[in-house]
Amino acid sequence: MRLARVIPAVVVSIVACLALWGLPTSTRLAAQPLAGADTSADLSASIGRALDAMAKEAVTREMKGVAVIAFVPGDTTQGWSSQMRVVDSFVLGQANVLGIAYAKMSEMADTLKDSGSGVRPPHHGELGYKGGAIRKIPGGFVLAAFSGGKDTDDLAVANLGLDALGAHAQ
Repeated sequence: MRLARVIPAVVVSIVACLALWGLPTSTRLAAQPLAGADTSADLSASIGRALDAMAKEAVTREMKGVAVIAFVPGDTTQGWSSQMRVVDSFVLGQANVLGIAYAKMSEMADTLKDSGSGVRPPHHGELGYKGGAIRKIPGGFVLAAFSGGKDTDDLAVANLGLDALGAHAQ
């Protein structure tokens, strides 16, 4: 029962942080144009639609795993807000693909390049796997990763999520 009360509060906190960053209407993350002023509900819904698109594409490709999207405000990673979606299962055999997805995200947070870019050897805790994409947008960066399929499929699903957000590189 207590967990059922905590999870919505965490989601509200993440969404409120996104709203505080005040992405202007012309640069907001949106799967579709949103009418009116930006609200945390609009941003949450946009990210939800992007995760839905990623999950649908994963199912079409007969993949199971995890989709993650994060927003990093500013020019360096000092924090982020993220949402995640499980597609069927986040444990595939002996692989915890949720952990792998976040390893991809953490590499991108440091390098500000797609995961597995090879710009440097992986640090401890990173795996060097491909399947995460990052784009610079006004106000920060948007990161997306999928884990559960072949690296080329994971990367295609991640890029589809960024496209669904309307996250076009500067």
